[in-house]
Amino acid sequence: MIRRKVQALSLILFLTFIPVALADGTVGDYFYLMGHQLVRGVVNVVTSPADIPCTAIAESKQGGSAFTGTGKGFVFMLRRILVGVTELGTFILPRDRTIPPVCQTSAPPSVNA
Repeated sequence: MIRRKVQALSLILFLTFIPVALADGTVGDYFYLMGHQLVRGVVNVVTSPADIPCTAIAESKQGGSAFTGTGKGFVFMLRRILVGVTELGTFILPRDRTIPPVCQTSAPPSVNA
């Protein structure tokens, strides 16, 4: 019985540290990127409502209507929430940013670059 528990614990520990073993760079880099993705997920969820006015203003400046900009902003807000929740749920497997920061049109350079 004890042997089974030791085997199960060994398997769990082995599977837990596979991402660390497969990460490029050092373990410190891996944990830095993991923390960076966790924070980015929280920031995406918290700042998602700012997509509505930012998109409405950008749409008006391009000659469109603020009403369509508000609709697009609402869709962008939902997308940002979904991406943020996904980043929070998968922070143990860090990856590059998938959407630009709120109220910016392009993403900054990658952290991994």
